[in-house]
Amino acid sequence: MIEIDQSKAEEMIGKVVLAGVSLCDSSENVVDHRQYFGTVLRINAHEGLVIASGVDGEEIDLPPYLDQYSHADPGVYRLKSIDQVVTNPDYISTWRVYSAASDDTGAA
Repeated sequence: MIEIDQSKAEEMIGKVVLAGVSLCDSSENVVDHRQYFGTVLRINAHEGLVIASGVDGEEIDLPPYLDQYSHADPGVYRLKSIDQVVTNPDYISTWRVYSAASDDTGAA
């Protein structure tokens, strides 16, 4: 089971997170890139880091590895994949997700 740094988790609740996720096929080629931002609702080993999307409020589960979320530099971040602008997010993180199967469509 994943151990959550409770001190950092408490610090992150209510903060704005910006995450970029690159989806890769079995040959490690990027096939899609997604961007998410929102306010941290909760963090636990089962769901991960859960945000309320800044676009529509929908809950989005992000990876729970809190050491991979760093304080964001102040400024304006343009999220091209969702045509949004985020100003001064609290945390930022990028992820590469690899296909677990040889099926490059993303189906398991």
